Amino acid sequence: MNIRPGLNINIIINIDHMRETVDVGNSVIHEMAGDRLVVAQTDPPVSRTHLGKELFVTFLDRSGGTPRRFGFPAIVVEFIKEFTLSSSLKVQALALRRAGDFEEYNLRMFYRLEPPGGCGIEIAVGGRCVSIIDISIGGAKFSHEKIYPFKINEPVTLTVSVEEASYEVVAKVLRVWEPENERIKKTVALASVQFIDVEANFKNILARKIRDVERELRCKEVRVTR
Repeated sequence: MNIRPGLNINIIINIDHMRETVDVGNSVIHEMAGDRLVVAQTDPPVSRTHLGKELFVTFLDRSGGTPRRFGFPAIVVEFIKEFTLSSSLKVQALALRRAGDFEEYNLRMFYRLEPPGGCGIEIAVGGRCVSIIDISIGGAKFSHEKIYPFKINEPVTLTVSVEEASYEVVAKVLRVWEPENERIKKTVALASVQFIDVEANFKNILARKIRDVERELRCKEVRVTR
């Protein structure tokens, strides 16, 4: 993977799974030595509360002809007040330590798709399918039978099916609530979950499927408006 000084990068500073927002800072690599990188401080800056914590660095790789975005986790190891770029220029910088392998990454990874029935994406709990409200590669919202007593912050094992392939995914429950409809709230509940410790292969497959379904829906909208 061709990463080098002078490469423009994006730093994923914070992901808010409840609000489904991603804070991204633009930066550039100043210096590299093994797994250590010195990069420009972002604007707004990465705060000192991130010292010792993990961020995610992404960049565009054009070596294969078609640009593809890759990324890797990195630990903030130092805040550099005056990094020497030249004899006459000193800037604020961050020292990072790469903490994982490269993987393909999508900055829209938390785009929420409201999947239509029969689109090829399903979620099951205990062998029973739930009704997906929306889904991204970061998590999902769904309605389910009340026989599953989901509890906030506790893990749950889901079976996520994409086309013909099924994947066992561990998720953390972020929120549980009841529907407003009085008639169904006795038997149905709703939950929002965050996928955790998922493999890069699953994320890529789900991201491609979400992108394909989104494209199909847009094409249908265009045909209807003509």
